[in-house]
Amino acid sequence: MPESSLRQIQLLQILPRYPSKVSTNQMLMEMRDLGYVVSLRMIQRDLESLEAVMPIVCDDRERPFGWSWHQNAFGLQPSMDPIEALTFSLAEQYLEPLMPSKSFKRIKIFFDRANSVLKKIKRNEISRWRDRVRVEHQWQRLESPKINEKAEAEVYDALLKSRQLKVSYKNRNAPRAKERVINPLGLVLRGQIHYLICSFEEDADNPRFLPLHRFLRAEWNGNEAYEPVNFSIDKYIKENNLSYLYSKRIFHLEAIFESHAGFHLTESALSKDQELKILDDGKIYIKAPVSDTAQLRWWLLGFGGQVEVIFPKSLREEIKQSAKDMLKLYR
Repeated sequence: MPESSLRQIQLLQILPRYPSKVSTNQMLMEMRDLGYVVSLRMIQRDLESLEAVMPIVCDDRERPFGWSWHQNAFGLQPSMDPIEALTFSLAEQYLEPLMPSKSFKRIKIFFDRANSVLKKIKRNEISRWRDRVRVEHQWQRLESPKINEKAEAEVYDALLKSRQLKVSYKNRNAPRAKERVINPLGLVLRGQIHYLICSFEEDADNPRFLPLHRFLRAEWNGNEAYEPVNFSIDKYIKENNLSYLYSKRIFHLEAIFESHAGFHLTESALSKDQELKILDDGKIYIKAPVSDTAQLRWWLLGFGGQVEVIFPKSLREEIKQSAKDMLKLYR
């Protein structure tokens, strides 16, 4: 569909039903807000052309003149304007990993339509924005593990309908899968891994998280899912269970970074209560409350010799031992 047709369809959507009306100047501003590159004369020509084939009318009894649908006219099916197209196009990469494959395929027509609209209006500022904005992973990019589509669909359906599931789940390094009954409670995408927050039937008040790709089979057992009293997925995530929590204590981390390694902490703090000092030798001293997680240790070890943990002493000794183990390995 040419850009002029898309523009005219959008104009028709702006028009109210009589006796309300909208002036050409108002339409000009709204079309520009939607990302169309138009002039007042272009709007006027479009309206005159549409008036010959569509039930639209111009009220020219008093200024400002205004346009509207005839009071007995039937409206059009909505078209997709450039801003809506941009929204769908940007959302596609985030929604795909969060939706069941079957459901995503069902709505993919909207994403294809959005990308088609953006291609048709190449001169438009909105389409240029889509061409020039990207989201990149901060850490090493990993491929997504393969998920059993039938099991995935059953899990998503159970989350929607609060159903209990009988599943076949294979623990890490286990020789074979085990049959379990679970209560699905939520889904979290962390990196490339989908985690199902759920509880086992025999321990229903103790939620845990399981990688979705380890479910080999899932089916509704006919029962409703049990949900612990006052369960909140946000609270569950906040408690850092998905960061491989070692304990519930809070570390008051103190560390000294080489200037180039710690510079990012001057712009993006470890916590709201972070304290930062630039030392005489240019190194950066950081003090901040952090959770006791495996993720914290991986992050610190990733800097190698560019960071020295000062406190807590127990964490300092862990990092020191890791360094010794690495030296031994590489020798």
